[in-house]
Amino acid sequence: MQADYEMKQLLESIQGLNLAQAKGNRHFEAHVFFDGAVKDRNPTEFVLQLVSLAETVLGVEAEFSTKNATPYGISFSWKLKAADSGKGMAFRIHLKDNLKVKNKKRWSQVMYMSYVLDFLLKQDENASEEDCFVLTTDADVRFTPDSVEALLDLMTRDNTVGAVCARTHPLGSGPLVWYQVFEYAIGHWFQKAAEHVIGSVLCSPGCFSVYRCRAIRDILPQYATNVEHAFDFLTKDMGEDRWFCTLLVQSGWRIEYCAASENSTHCPEDFDEFFKQRRRWVASTLANLMLLIKEWSIISKLNPRVSIIFLVYQMIILSATLIGPSSVILVVTGGLKYSWNIGVTTSVVLQVLVTVGYAATCLLTSSKTQLNVAKLLTFLYAVIMSAVMVGAAVQIANDFSKDSDTVINKASFPISITTLYLGIMVGIFFITGILHLWEFVYLLHGVWFFLCIPAGYLVLMIYSISNITDRSWGTREVKTHSVREVNKSWQDSLTKAFKSFFFCCFKKQLTSATSSTQTELPQTKTTTMRTMSLGRQTTTQESQSMVDEEQPTSLKISDFRYEVLKTLRRNERFSQQALFSYFNAVFDDNSEDEEDTENKVRTVEEWLPKESRDTPAQHELVKRFKEHGFENTIFISRMTEKELKDVGVKSAGLKSFFMENIKRLPDYEIQAFVPKTVDEWLDNIGLGIYKENFKKEQIRIAKDMEVLKSFSRSDIERDLNIKKIGHIKRLLYAISKLRNPTEAEMKLIEVGERLNKPVQVKLSNKDGFEFWDNLRNFCLIPQSTAYGLEKDLKEKLGDLRNAWLMVFAVSNALWMVLIFTLANQGQLLSVAGSNPAGLVVLVLFSFVLLIQFLAMILHRIGTLTHFLGRAPYRMSGEFNMSWAFNDR
Repeated sequence: MQADYEMKQLLESIQGLNLAQAKGNRHFEAHVFFDGAVKDRNPTEFVLQLVSLAETVLGVEAEFSTKNATPYGISFSWKLKAADSGKGMAFRIHLKDNLKVKNKKRWSQVMYMSYVLDFLLKQDENASEEDCFVLTTDADVRFTPDSVEALLDLMTRDNTVGAVCARTHPLGSGPLVWYQVFEYAIGHWFQKAAEHVIGSVLCSPGCFSVYRCRAIRDILPQYATNVEHAFDFLTKDMGEDRWFCTLLVQSGWRIEYCAASENSTHCPEDFDEFFKQRRRWVASTLANLMLLIKEWSIISKLNPRVSIIFLVYQMIILSATLIGPSSVILVVTGGLKYSWNIGVTTSVVLQVLVTVGYAATCLLTSSKTQLNVAKLLTFLYAVIMSAVMVGAAVQIANDFSKDSDTVINKASFPISITTLYLGIMVGIFFITGILHLWEFVYLLHGVWFFLCIPAGYLVLMIYSISNITDRSWGTREVKTHSVREVNKSWQDSLTKAFKSFFFCCFKKQLTSATSSTQTELPQTKTTTMRTMSLGRQTTTQESQSMVDEEQPTSLKISDFRYEVLKTLRRNERFSQQALFSYFNAVFDDNSEDEEDTENKVRTVEEWLPKESRDTPAQHELVKRFKEHGFENTIFISRMTEKELKDVGVKSAGLKSFFMENIKRLPDYEIQAFVPKTVDEWLDNIGLGIYKENFKKEQIRIAKDMEVLKSFSRSDIERDLNIKKIGHIKRLLYAISKLRNPTEAEMKLIEVGERLNKPVQVKLSNKDGFEFWDNLRNFCLIPQSTAYGLEKDLKEKLGDLRNAWLMVFAVSNALWMVLIFTLANQGQLLSVAGSNPAGLVVLVLFSFVLLIQFLAMILHRIGTLTHFLGRAPYRMSGEFNMSWAFNDR
């Protein structure tokens, strides 16, 4: 899910691209793929938010969109206007229904890449996969046409380049963002530049990159395969962009980094979201590095740019990552020795115990507890690192204050190796900052990065490895919880008292009305949004744009149907769902599908399977549903598996059947509003049977209803005498919506009304519909969990996690034993007056830093030539500054 300002900056970037290409010689189309955006063609509020912003930024009008029913859901398209020219860009929003096609980013990428290769390019006889490209962005990215053109420069310069990525700048505020600003800076300055120079960039992120269509063609069939093994899950689903690039490198394509191209994207500002994001990144990076090294012999034959030097470099990176936790422990230990004079053995033992304790916490407790402990460790280590910083400064001061006679008598270096290393590090970063002059200020954030080194390389590493069994995306998700019926036995009461006392060890259940605002929102899947633009050379014989080619025929609506639509629109609660369900009935010929998607409220008897009606078991089940407050589909639509079990659905098969049918029910959302009377409100939310209960508590008008905002579940049960769990859930949700709608919400309602005008609905053209239907049948149909490999995958992920934890434990144990053994032999093996233990660590990391520094210098020279090539200079009286756009 994206905030409105994030969506807006993406649309502004698309509009800039639209205006820039108006008089250029490239053709672009913009496509937005929305995950979980419709349910039976009912657009979510995030879709309405996007359309509302598109009206403001792009100048489109919701009611004049071209609406297409597709096998994956529905799409809306417009032809954008261009200044001084009629050559506007096509803009289409693809709304995915997660019940019809697979969700997650990888499958959205498969959709739009297949759409470009197998549909759009085939519609244009002049298009070639060699000079057509896919520009991918995330939903919150800001970029300029000049940045797009810079990426295309590298593509057109070398036809062996399969992908090009840009310099990404994180947006946001706060210390966590400052940490990421420095992290992103050194990652691009050193890591990506080194990979570009000595081999190939290994990750061209989907947030802002260009891919060659010919390269996509080579790997797309493999990229669209399902997860069948635990290791596949780490590569395919945890870091799809990284695996996509691994496949490109394996197929012989080169990936480059273009520092002349820049973009900005919002980064996590919340600690929990940051850790969950990096949990995926760490596991994916390690898995892809292992895959690259494992298949090195084959890759080196297919990709001549990937040399033995690149292999050695990547092996060192992987080894340094494996021993990162123990290296952090050793660095902290040395710092504490200088600053607080804490014994080496004591410090190491304490840190090892903390490390093992946190690993156990990650294996045995909830995610919330793990993150809370991680926050505590991050704070404690930051305090310790500040002491380490002071200790290092004291050591450096002592080194430079040594008496020269003492130095000569001891025949040692005038300064320690550690001081020399720190001096070289400062010099390298200073020179690097000078070479990136506009980003020099980012070096100031290095202080935050230094304080958080243990959090990033010790705490985060343990958290990531211990949670590779977690298959959730982790970021930008809507969390839902159920309010279950609690048994009042003495055992439960004792357990509740125990959990209340030891509150820090258990996940607290939110019961207040304020909490319900967050926990009782409609059950919405993770909403991800990806955009794609197609750039290709245009000719004088260029075919019409996609919107013109796919211009569908209007759906002729009879007067009778129009009257039906007007009737549906009078019901304000369900107007939006009713309209789209009606369209779905028109698009589908199957009467059973029409009945399933109908938005009318049905009783539990009508909703339950027809073939089992009028049986004793069915009567008992109906009775149980009603006892728990799930007497019709308004309340059933929010049921969870645990609540199904509470009402007596014990069979795994029956439970799975019910959950699939519950997913297909409308959400029966409640709009934010303040009613005049409680009777009006209760009728609107489907709880009219409790009017007398409210009147007894003297809750009659809007002023009286203010007290409801403070009601918790226990207050509802005690004061309003509402006991049924389904009714309590509905009431808590309604209370959370008991407020005046914001201006933005009013705008969304108004946009939704105009977007859903029936006279604008179109039928998808035959070719487009067949393409999407074939693609869906080939790889996009959601897999049944019952017939899938979910159970086996979960077990294998557990085994893989245990194996990785063992590898990390052994690697770090051996490394610490080696360092301590060398330390004990320090007098015999003294090198340059320094202990060999510290020297081994410094040599290892200095080798990597030296390679990255030299590669960075070479890359800066290449970037300088790129800038000079793009600089505006006079040739025959004209400014030669742009070849793809007319970017004034």
